[in-house]
Amino acid sequence: MIMIVVFLYAKEVLDLKFRNKVIKGAHEFEQSLESFSRRVANVMKVAELERCLVDELTRLLPIHSVGFIERRVEGNIITLKWRQGAVPTETLLSELYSRVSSRSDIGDSLKMSQGYCYMIGQGRGTQHFVWIDDKVNHMEYNHDEKVWLRTIMTYVGFVYQNLQLIEGLVHDLSTKRGEEAPPWVLRLLFQLSEKERRKLASDLHDSALQDQLLWYRKLEAITHDEEQLPPATRTNLEDIREGLLDVIHQIRETCNELRPPFLKEMGVIEAIENLCTHTQLHANYTITFSHQDFRVEISDEHVLSLYRITQELLRNGMKHSRATQVELMLHYNQRQIFYRYKDNGIGMEMDRLQSSFKHMGLSGIRERVSGLEGETHFRTAPGQGLDIEIIIPLPEEESAEFRGSEEESA
Repeated sequence: MIMIVVFLYAKEVLDLKFRNKVIKGAHEFEQSLESFSRRVANVMKVAELERCLVDELTRLLPIHSVGFIERRVEGNIITLKWRQGAVPTETLLSELYSRVSSRSDIGDSLKMSQGYCYMIGQGRGTQHFVWIDDKVNHMEYNHDEKVWLRTIMTYVGFVYQNLQLIEGLVHDLSTKRGEEAPPWVLRLLFQLSEKERRKLASDLHDSALQDQLLWYRKLEAITHDEEQLPPATRTNLEDIREGLLDVIHQIRETCNELRPPFLKEMGVIEAIENLCTHTQLHANYTITFSHQDFRVEISDEHVLSLYRITQELLRNGMKHSRATQVELMLHYNQRQIFYRYKDNGIGMEMDRLQSSFKHMGLSGIRERVSGLEGETHFRTAPGQGLDIEIIIPLPEEESAEFRGSEEESA
């Protein structure tokens, strides 16, 4: 009887000891996934992701060696990119050469003669693997360790794919600097630019403008309430007040340029008309805008693009053309928007126009049109002004609204 009691007691002690160890290990793996995901959220490059993975593997597992391997599918060329610790390079690459498959999925593992290989990325004709060594205590990886490895390798694989895609796009763009970027890239860049404009306009309106208004009202109160102010001081304060009012006006104008108010509500015709009216107050030329019953409903992106193009055209006319007349013509035909700018300014040789694109802002106009998969045609000659024709195709769903209105009127 005593022996049975001692046996049961010993069993309970051992169970408690090993249960705590197992639970602690499982909890540690769970915490690892949480902390690792937070760190990886701030990673911007493949090399940084690989370094994070090595740190996590060597922190939780009793291993010293990790290697990153790249396989080019065409030709089955396998190379060791970089390693930490001792890697059996020749044996490892030889085994992979004969065993790896093009049909492998992210997170798949291969048991090698020494260690394991996990696939963490593929694309652009390449596959990417991470090799981890056997444990230093020569024990097999247990169930919890294998589940954790599979989970973290799959997670790394998803992030790896996205980072590779981004780095590949950046590389393509940097190696094609002389070529025009694809339309989707231009659209993305202009969307990011508009987002920054809105943020800047909001910051100016909510901080600088409000501060200026506060100081303006305080100064106005002093000049009106303090009857005993000396005339010279009152005059100086009035001048400062007028100066503050000008600054407030300039900040408002800047905010309106950065983020045109009610642009979506107005539509493209009223937006351009308002812009022309406002520009006419400062310009040394007269503006005529004809739109030939432009009734087609277009997307907010197209409205904003036409507005920005008009802004740049009118700004260019004020700075460079020396024109006295500017014509803007907007019409729609066969699922295409036609927009034309014409002035009677000094013009220039066509050969010089290309080199003048940047400082005249014309390159920005052409890129914005290209982002909408449109075309821009420039014509000019000395003494004959500048003529710009813009053609922007519309998607089927947008142009259908115009045809519908024609059918109703018929």
